[in-house]
Amino acid sequence: MQSATSRRLWRSLPWLAALLLLWTASSVFAQAQADADPPGRVAALSWREGSLVFAPAGDEEWTELPANRPLTTGDRLWTDSASRAEVQLGAATLHLGEESHFGISALDDRGAQFILLQGTLNARVRELAQGENFEIDTPNLALRASQPGDYRVDVSDDGRRTRVVVQSGVVTVFGEGGDAIHLGAGQQATFAGRYLAQVQDPAFQGDAFSQWAGERNRAEDLSAAARHVPRGVVGYSQLDAHGTWGQDPTYGEVWYPQTTVADWAPYRYGQWTWVQPWGWTWVDDAPWGFAPFHYGRWAQIGSRWAWVPGRMVARPVYSPALVVFLGGGGSTRFTGWYPLGPGEAWWPAYRTSTRYVNHANFNINLSAYPRNYENHVYRHRANAVTAVRVEDFRPGRPVRDRWQPLPQGVIGQAQVGVAPPRPERRVRELPAPLQRLRAQPPAGAQLPLPSRFWGSRQQREVQRTEQVAPVQQAPQVRQVQPVQQVQPRLIQQQPQQAEPRFIRQQEQPRPPQWEQERAVREQALQRYQQERLQREADHQARQQQWEASRQRQQQDPVRQAQEAVQRQQPQPLVGRQPNAEPPRQHQKVAPPEAQQREGRGQPQQRDDNDERPGRARGWGRG
Repeated sequence: MQSATSRRLWRSLPWLAALLLLWTASSVFAQAQADADPPGRVAALSWREGSLVFAPAGDEEWTELPANRPLTTGDRLWTDSASRAEVQLGAATLHLGEESHFGISALDDRGAQFILLQGTLNARVRELAQGENFEIDTPNLALRASQPGDYRVDVSDDGRRTRVVVQSGVVTVFGEGGDAIHLGAGQQATFAGRYLAQVQDPAFQGDAFSQWAGERNRAEDLSAAARHVPRGVVGYSQLDAHGTWGQDPTYGEVWYPQTTVADWAPYRYGQWTWVQPWGWTWVDDAPWGFAPFHYGRWAQIGSRWAWVPGRMVARPVYSPALVVFLGGGGSTRFTGWYPLGPGEAWWPAYRTSTRYVNHANFNINLSAYPRNYENHVYRHRANAVTAVRVEDFRPGRPVRDRWQPLPQGVIGQAQVGVAPPRPERRVRELPAPLQRLRAQPPAGAQLPLPSRFWGSRQQREVQRTEQVAPVQQAPQVRQVQPVQQVQPRLIQQQPQQAEPRFIRQQEQPRPPQWEQERAVREQALQRYQQERLQREADHQARQQQWEASRQRQQQDPVRQAQEAVQRQQPQPLVGRQPNAEPPRQHQKVAPPEAQQREGRGQPQQRDDNDERPGRARGWGRG
C-alpha cells in the first residue's frame, strides 16, 4: 500500500512542477506588465504670478505653460524675476520663488524626485505612504523627507551652496561621499561642495516668499473640496472658488461648476495635447479644469452638468481624459468624443495591465461595461457629443472655435472606441505669450546635472541604493544639534576646514580623462536618443498594423454575411438561350451510383427537374 502511494506521488511530481513553473511565469509576466504601466500620479500648476516658461520632457524649447497641462517626469519650469508658482501633486505642494530652475526627475506611485538647479523651493509634504520616497536634488546634495513636514531649499546662482531649513518634520541630507546628516524641526544648515561641508550662515528669517507660501498652505488646509474628495486628487483646491457642492439622491455628492456659456459641455472648451506616456490628453481652458477632467465622471442633472467624484481611494489613478472617442469617414472625416457617465468603465487607449485598469475604475463593474461598449448614456445625446475635423484634431488646435454638433444619425453610424492616431509632428497653437523678463533660463542654469540626477530610472535606483546602503549600515550618520548649539560648533571647527577644502577643490585642474569621459557620455546620450526615436517609430508602425488588422476583423463578419445571403439567393444566367444547354461549369454532376452504372454501360438520363435539397434548378458544380 505504501509503495503504491509513493509511486502515485512520484508520478504527480512532474505535473506539480509544471504548475509551479506556469504560476511563476504568469507572476513574472504580470509584474512586467505592471512595471510597464504609466504612472498613476502627475503634477499640475495650480497658481502663478508673473512670467513662467516651460520645457517638456526631451525638448529644449521653452514656451509658456498652458493652464491645466499635466506635469510629469522630465518636465522643467523656470520662473522669471518677480514671479512665483505653485505646483500641486495632491499629497504635496511645492512653491517656487523667483528665478528658480525646477525639474521633475521621477514622479510615479513609488515616490517623487525633483531637481532644483537654482532658486528657492518650499515643499509642503502632507502625506508619506509606507516606503514612499520624496526627494529634492540640488547640484551638490540630495535631501529626503522622512516624515510629513515643511521644508525650504535655497540654491545659489552658481549651484555651489545649498541651504536647507526644516520648519517641521525630519529630512536626511546626503552628500557625494556617502555621508548623511539628519535635520529636525527648527534646524537649518548650509552646505558648500558635494561632501556636506557646512559653512556658517545667518539664522533664517522669514521673508516675503515664505509668508506667501504659508498663506497658500493655510488656504489649502481650509479647502472645502478636501471634505468631499481625498487630497490625492490633483487640483482639488481650485474647485472652491469656481463652483458649489450639492447632494443628489442618485449620485450622492456632486459639484456644479460656474459656467456662462449656453452650449457648455464637458471636454468641449480646451484642446487635445499629446503627452507621453499616456498619449492624447485633455487640457481644459477653465481655471478649475484639472481635477474634474482627470478623475470622477460627469452627469447631466436637469439642464446643468455636474461633476460626480464618486467613491475614491486616497490616491486615485490619473487619467488623461475620461471620454469615449468616435470616428467617422466619408466626405467629412471627423473625430468625436463624449464624457463617461457615473458607473461607466474607462478603458485606456494605451497598453496597460489588468491591475492598472482595476485601480483606474475603482468601485466600477468592468463586466457591465466591457471594452468598446456602445450603450453609454451620453453617446445618444447630441448635446454631449463634441466633434472636430481630423485636420484640426491631430495638430491639437483649440476645440472651442472649431467644434461642430453631429446629427443623431451620424452619431449612430460612427465607430465607437476608435483612438485617434498620434500627431505626425508637434504643432503648438498657444495664446499670445506673456511679456517675459527673460526668454529662458540663463546659460548657467542650464548646465546638465551629473548622471546621478539626470540618468535613467534604473541608474537612479542603483545610485540611490549605493548612497543609502552605507548610511544604513555604517555609523556615519551624525545628528545636527539645534540651531543654538550648532552655530558655535561650526565657528570653531568648520571655517578652517570646509571653506579652504571647497576652494582647493575648485582650483584643482581638471584631470585629462575628464574630457574623454564627457565625450563618452555625449555619445551615449546621442545613441540613447537615436534608440528612443527608433523605438517610437517601431511602436507607431505596430500600432498602425494593429489598427489595420482590427479594422479587417471588424469588416470580415459583414462581408461573410453578405456572401452568405448572395449564395442563398439564386441568380439567372446571363446570355443563355431558352432551350440551350447550360454551360459546362453549371452542369449538374451525376451521383456516384450513376457514374458506376455509366462505367458498366448503363447510361443515365439527365433530369433537369431535379429538386434535391441544396440544388437550384439548372445549377451545379463543375
